[in-house]
Amino acid sequence: MKKILLFIMLMVLLLPAVALAEGDLPTDPFTWVQLATISGATLAVLLIVQVLKLPIDKIWKIPTRIVVYVFSLIVLLLATYFTTGLTVSDGILAAFNALIVTLAAMGAYELTFRKYDDNKKEIP
Repeated sequence: MKKILLFIMLMVLLLPAVALAEGDLPTDPFTWVQLATISGATLAVLLIVQVLKLPIDKIWKIPTRIVVYVFSLIVLLLATYFTTGLTVSDGILAAFNALIVTLAAMGAYELTFRKYDDNKKEIP
């Protein structure tokens, strides 16, 4: 089961590279167009949550899933606003897509960082 999830996550994260294979390679780490994709938003949310998770946990006891969803929604709304303009229908669609980004970011965390965090807790 874990191998299937890993394969799916790798495919989702590699989609922008495959899409750009025919064109020029991007020179910016992130563009609004890349952040508007599921894989781009997933990568950005994963990085943002990893940096801000500890400070947020120290101040507020908010479940990580809610934090990930909020950041997913913010990234997708901003990316939509700066690429095509934000309408009500685009906002609703971004809310649903944020669920996909949330699940993908949390799955990527489980496959990558979780083993490291568990090993850190076992060391006296």
